[in-house]
Amino acid sequence: MAFVKVLVANLFAGASLQKLESGLVYEVDDAIAAKWIAAGKAEASEDKGGEKLSFEVATPSAPIAIDESVSQSQLFDALERIAKLTDEAKEAKKISDDALAAEKQRADAAEAELSAATKKGK
Repeated sequence: MAFVKVLVANLFAGASLQKLESGLVYEVDDAIAAKWIAAGKAEASEDKGGEKLSFEVATPSAPIAIDESVSQSQLFDALERIAKLTDEAKEAKKISDDALAAEKQRADAAEAELSAATKKGK
């Protein structure tokens, strides 16, 4: 642990983002002290009366429980819907392709009749 004197007015520390007072001495971890000193936010201090700062990470109070059976059933339902929609899309494409083929055949027959009528008229 190292003692540092805060030089800037806008330095916050800790899990609760406690605002540190400029000019006061705090006891912090060596790595943090080195970073603050390198950044010019603090200077090393010989005073031993500083406030000790502890840096801790808060953990969630209770783990989130996931009901896998509900998730699994939702997945199966979604996969079923995808399969159904895929089949419907294939049927619609087949109907569209059949209609296009019938229309093309009608157009070809009409062109052949027009060609035959044109040849007779000459």
